[in-house]
Amino acid sequence: MYWIKHWGIALEILIVSLCCCSPKMVTFEQQILNEADSLFREGNYEYAKVKYAKAREIKPKSDVAKTSQYYLAFINVYYDNPFANWEAALREFRTFAALYPDDSRIGEVNSWIRLLVVMQTFKKEYQGTTNKLEELSKKEPDPCPPPVQRKTNVDIITESLRNCLEAKDSLSRKAKEFESVILDLEKNCLKAGK
Repeated sequence: MYWIKHWGIALEILIVSLCCCSPKMVTFEQQILNEADSLFREGNYEYAKVKYAKAREIKPKSDVAKTSQYYLAFINVYYDNPFANWEAALREFRTFAALYPDDSRIGEVNSWIRLLVVMQTFKKEYQGTTNKLEELSKKEPDPCPPPVQRKTNVDIITESLRNCLEAKDSLSRKAKEFESVILDLEKNCLKAGK
């Protein structure tokens, strides 16, 4: 009886300790997210996007879906991604902000949204300026304008060209400034362990 009692206690302790030592369960969506993270770190950005999208769709209301949504946006502004797409990033960041307004990363997400909207605006303005310049250069002059009018036209075109070049330089400087801000944000995110 003495031995049975002690062996019973020993068996209970063994069972409890084995139950406590079991490895952490990894869900299917967590496994897909881990694969996406690995692909992202390896530079396989397009495949990582596919995996992030799959992880997001498996369980839409989970933390894995939230993280996947964030990285679907971030991967499209990542400086080393040759397939980066600012329009897609803006769409995904806006989706993240709409779905997860209380997330701890919402400030960063809103900053990205503002930066991307400004970049789109500059792109549109630059394209408009370029189109105007092309129209002016293709426009046929009048057959025989008086000499004074020709000089005035040359002055107008020269002034328009100067304005376009200044706008282009200004847009280029702003684009470089925004790229620097984006790189700083990415570095800060990586330092913060996100």
